[in-house]
Amino acid sequence: MSTANAAASVQWSSRLGFILASAGSAIGLGAIWKFPFWAGANGGGAFILPYVVFTLTTGLVLLMAEIAIGRRGRGSAVSAMRRIGGRPFAFLGAFAVLTSFLILAYYCVVGGWCVAYLAQSLTVGVVRENAQTLRNDFREIVSTGWINIAWLFSFLSLTALTVGCGIEKGIERVSKLLMPMLFVMMLAVIIRGLTLDGAMEGVKYLLSFRPEDLSPGAILSAMGYTFFSLSLGAGILITYGTYLPKRADIPAASLWVALLSIQASLLAGLMVMPAVFAFGVAPDAGPGLVFITLPMIFAHIPGGSIFAAIFYVCLLVAALTSSVSLLEVVVAFLHNEWRLSRSTATIVSFVLLFFLGSLSALSFGELSEFTLLGRNFFDFFDFVCTNFMMPVGGLAVAALMTWKAWPAMREELTSAKPLSSGMLSAIRVVLGVLAPILVLTTMYQGLFL
Repeated sequence: MSTANAAASVQWSSRLGFILASAGSAIGLGAIWKFPFWAGANGGGAFILPYVVFTLTTGLVLLMAEIAIGRRGRGSAVSAMRRIGGRPFAFLGAFAVLTSFLILAYYCVVGGWCVAYLAQSLTVGVVRENAQTLRNDFREIVSTGWINIAWLFSFLSLTALTVGCGIEKGIERVSKLLMPMLFVMMLAVIIRGLTLDGAMEGVKYLLSFRPEDLSPGAILSAMGYTFFSLSLGAGILITYGTYLPKRADIPAASLWVALLSIQASLLAGLMVMPAVFAFGVAPDAGPGLVFITLPMIFAHIPGGSIFAAIFYVCLLVAALTSSVSLLEVVVAFLHNEWRLSRSTATIVSFVLLFFLGSLSALSFGELSEFTLLGRNFFDFFDFVCTNFMMPVGGLAVAALMTWKAWPAMREELTSAKPLSSGMLSAIRVVLGVLAPILVLTTMYQGLFL
């Protein structure tokens, strides 16, 4: 059986499974970890409005293009782009696989911190009233090499176990279970947070649009977050699109993924911002909100230990759904290009990622003095992937499906339901003109500003 036929024989068992798995790839730590403080630092509604606009325009058409490449090409990101665009685009597909691999190398470190905090919240507890104690607790996990590596190993094992079970029994089953659970738990934390005195000020700050806050910086940040939040340019939706049956409606499925991503980000903001305002914490306090500031806030809430545990379950679920999608890109490549079985490809990926991830885990301790371009391993991988590799992948997708293979793109978009010529022309303009401009602007911002 050829790799194309092999890929076609493995499919999502339902449209819902594909949508939830794809949404899970987008709804990662970025939604819960980055969105609240990015919105807080950029004026709340003045950041959210352009983010929603960019997601439902540029982000949406790039989602459709990646899924169309996968379903049309049937294979890994490399083989799918090769079949559609030829050898030059196969190289760009390999670039996307490398991007997912490098992202996972540092993402699993943060995933390990999520496991650590969840384990502590269920045992000794993580809520503390003293900020310095919380900083010391976090520093002990992060800077103590063997502890950090142990938590990395636990999170990477959960990821590999899910991917190793396959599409229907592993990724789809886990997504159907964890994604609804994530939204329910987020709502539980939100409801509790809204009962706090002063919480509504946080809601007003987050959702109110103040024209004076709509700065170029807020718009640029919204562009960057759109690209980051949808996991564009890393081959994830190309790989997931491979398992999508021909009867599936790509535009409708892509819209659902975009809407769920927006919903998760807004829920994350509502989960964090009311409590931040209720206790007088700066809304732009940064990533420390998750592991340092919030446990202190939970300490002042009746039943805070329970809600802290729920919050860290949310964080772990978000991290796991994204890491699974990243690993699937790598495993699909090894399976299609190197002819490894899924189990062997998963084990090989696990070993390589554990080694590279350990370098990232040691970046805050034993290897903190070793730098690349002035950054430790963790920050270097994050900087290169976010600001260079993912945007390059997005440009490759836009170029391939607009200028090289538009007939294939048009056919994939209309295979389940016809679209008007005006709608198709609009999609092509956004994909071929607007998307590259925004991606290049985002890249420039990340690399030089």
